[in-house]
Amino acid sequence: MADTPRMPAAMSHPGVASPFERLTPLGFGTGLLVVCACILVSFLLAGFWLPYWRVADMDFWVVYNAFLLNTPLPQEYFDHPGYLSILLLSYWLRALHAVGFLHVDSLSGIPPVSDAAGFADAWTRATQAGRVLSLILAMGYVVTFSFLLRAVVRNGRVAGLAGFLLAFSGGMTMQMRIMRTELLAAGLFMIALLLLIAVAKRGERMWRPAAIGLASLLITLGMLNKVQIFFLICALPILLLPFGPDTAPQGGFWRQRRSAWLAVVASAAIALLAAYLARDILMAGFWPPATAAARLPTLRIGAAIYLPALAVWIGLGMAAYWALWRPAVPEALAAMFAVVAGCMIGLLAVYARYNPTNVLIVFHPIEQMFMWASFSEPDLVNDASRLIFLLKSIASVIARRTFILHTSSRPAIFLEWFVIAATIVAILRREWRLVLQVVPLMLTDWGVDTLNMGRGLKQEYFNLTDPLAIIAAALLIAKLVDLQYHRWTYRIGVALIAAHAVISQLEPVKNVAAFKNERPDVLCELYVYAVRVEHFPFCPPPPEKH
Repeated sequence: MADTPRMPAAMSHPGVASPFERLTPLGFGTGLLVVCACILVSFLLAGFWLPYWRVADMDFWVVYNAFLLNTPLPQEYFDHPGYLSILLLSYWLRALHAVGFLHVDSLSGIPPVSDAAGFADAWTRATQAGRVLSLILAMGYVVTFSFLLRAVVRNGRVAGLAGFLLAFSGGMTMQMRIMRTELLAAGLFMIALLLLIAVAKRGERMWRPAAIGLASLLITLGMLNKVQIFFLICALPILLLPFGPDTAPQGGFWRQRRSAWLAVVASAAIALLAAYLARDILMAGFWPPATAAARLPTLRIGAAIYLPALAVWIGLGMAAYWALWRPAVPEALAAMFAVVAGCMIGLLAVYARYNPTNVLIVFHPIEQMFMWASFSEPDLVNDASRLIFLLKSIASVIARRTFILHTSSRPAIFLEWFVIAATIVAILRREWRLVLQVVPLMLTDWGVDTLNMGRGLKQEYFNLTDPLAIIAAALLIAKLVDLQYHRWTYRIGVALIAAHAVISQLEPVKNVAAFKNERPDVLCELYVYAVRVEHFPFCPPPPEKH
């Protein structure tokens, strides 16, 4: 049984609003509506109206490849690999074209370069459509995140505040107005993580293995879009192990011998069928032709070793969860089969527009990330330099957390200060279960940030880790109930909300201001790699396409 939280004397007066209630006067539902309205206002004021060339990386590449798929031609961009973002945008453009909201949805429909106005309008409209899609995805992510977090903490006000903190985190405020692959990938992973935490806390349910399979599917889809979530996947066993059921297990479906084992057989059959359907993808991923794999660096431990090792690690994590929390054996087995089934079904998504390079990148995530990190830090090819770089990365992550030694447009840093202070309070009160839930979240946050220093820990990477700090803060606030009544709660809460509202908008405003000093020829260095584009009117035609 969970420890009973401290109940301050002020709680004996139900007619008096607590400082936390005054901080969240709108409640859960109305609060989320206001948050979504604020997202829309920010989107319209800074982002939507910018010309198509303003955020060339990655707006241009996603739109260009969506145009290719609609022509139809093969995808040419594979770096993240960005598969789902490109695929969804291609469907979105086709849908808008079908209802008359968009005149051009494919590369073949773009006017010739000689028609400069028509050419620019086609790219502009498609880019704006992509930005609207990002806005829709961001709102859906925030709302889903908030609802699932409410199921975890059982407190609507806490979940509503967390939704605001997510919506106005540094990464989200940029990615909701441009086309970045991190938004979809991180959103799918964090939704899956909260789903797993929620079903773990609910205890045995007949549908729990199906929910676990759905989480596996979402995580796999996220991996198809952004290979950087590989590190988050590696952390899953540590993140989930402390989240056991809130109540002792009781008799239910999974303890009825005959029906439970029939369900296990059915889940095993589904997993085997999904694996059979995905067999060609697995073969292409683990044994790609030498010519296709040649552009990726060769590491001492390749994908043929570390991916099976990851699968074993996930299996050991599930076995450890069974040993610690003792779910019924049939449910544990069904859950394992559901993980396999969800992963295999997720891989089948590549057949929507199959390209072997997407499979290659997804099945070689560390090689792909190492290649790009080596471009940013050439010294990483040397073993001694890697150690020095790791130490520098750790120091840089620590400096960024102080905000003083390294300023940042990342308001979640101040939230992390609160999490650290509240965790110390939980330790002093011997709330060990809460501490064991929060500490892995924060260590994963800082660890993934350290690894992302290989690409300079750019603002777009904040979306991969800020939600972890937000979940940790929500767990602490919901459990340490008396903190909601502390005399400093209102002032600290107002400061955190103000920091998120102001700091998160600095980069969008800077983008609008910088637009006045930039020229469209920012694309001239990029489009030469887009082999299907003749050239842009404001760029000289290249002598030869590569």
